[in-house]
Parts: sequence; C-alpha cells; structure tokens
Amino acid sequence: MVSEFEKKVAEEYNSRFQNYGAQPESSLWFSEQRQNLRFDLIIEYIKRNPVLHDFSVNDIGCGYGGFLKRLQDNFSNNSFSYAGFDLAKSPVEYCERNYLNKGVQFYCSSIPLVMADYSVMSGTFNYAPDLTIKAWKDYLFQSLSAIWSLTRCSMIFNLMVSEEEKITSQSISYIKKETVVKFCEKNFGKTYEYFSPKLPREITFCVNKI
Repeated sequence: MVSEFEKKVAEEYNSRFQNYGAQPESSLWFSEQRQNLRFDLIIEYIKRNPVLHDFSVNDIGCGYGGFLKRLQDNFSNNSFSYAGFDLAKSPVEYCERNYLNKGVQFYCSSIPLVMADYSVMSGTFNYAPDLTIKAWKDYLFQSLSAIWSLTRCSMIFNLMVSEEEKITSQSISYIKKETVVKFCEKNFGKTYEYFSPKLPREITFCVNKI
C-alpha cells in the first residue's frame, strides 16, 4: 500500500519531470556534474567488490535513468542486469520508452520486486515533505531494512548529513552520520563511508553482506 507520504513524493516528482524533463532538476539535483559525482562514488565501490561480471543492480529512486546511463559508461551492457524502481510514474514511463533492453527493466515501486547483488539509492531519501524528523527516520530505516532483505552483496546509498538532524523549510532531510552507521552496523553489517570534498554535505554509505 502506498502511504500518503509516498503519494506526495510521487506527485512532486511527476510534476517536476513534466516541467524539466530528463534533467537533474527534475530529481531535485543542482547539476549533472554533481549528480555524476554521486554516481561515480557508487560505481567506484562496485568496482572494488568481487562481483564484477554478470552482476545485478536494483536502483531504487531511479528517476529518469541517470544512474543507468552512468553504469553503461563504465561497464559493458552484457556484464550486468538492471532494475529501476521509482514512485513517480512519469519518469518510469520515460525510461520504459528510452532504455528498455535485454537485462533492463523499470517498475513503479518504492521497494524492489526481486533480489539483486547491489541495491543503490542516490538521493532517494532526501525529500521529506510534511514529515517530522522522527517520522522520516522511521521511514528511512524501515525502507533500508526491506531493501537489505533483497540485497545479496552490498547496499549503497547517499544521504545529506549534519550535526543537527532536521528537515529544512524546502523539505530536505539531514541526519547525523553516526546515526546511520550505528543503525546499519547493528542491523545489517559492516558499514563504510565515502566522502567527496565537492559534495561537502553528504556521505555515501556502503553496507556489505559478504
């Protein structure tokens, strides 16, 4: 069942996609360069891992398929399979028109429908309209737990971080990195942090099963 919160998120991203099209602005990102920096941190981690051939990716919050394009820039199409999931129907329909291929699928859903080696979330949890910080953290941790159960190797996601946990007037969520690491290591497994000085207010977290 889709919650009222998820309905609101879907409405916002559908509206932004209709206004901006397949551009970072439709996903609440400032620029393609910054978006690719986030993607590259995730891809660098995948390249360090033992599963490099015939690996599978679940991209939760896939938007208009930006991460898939970056994957294709770094790996041959026959070396991985990809499933993209998003709450917003408009970008999913765009992806189905433009990217459907052997080993590539898209779904309107907030949780994967199948297991994958890597579960990836880039910016997926940043937007938190009409939620308290406690309600947002509950949603974040429940989502991560569900996604972890469908992950074979690693779960990789980025979040906005701050010493003060908050949701801004623009509905952007911030969390203490220690809160994330503590939860993940208690409930999932060894958790690593990756940081870029060009993205000073966010961290990419990588949780390993193997």
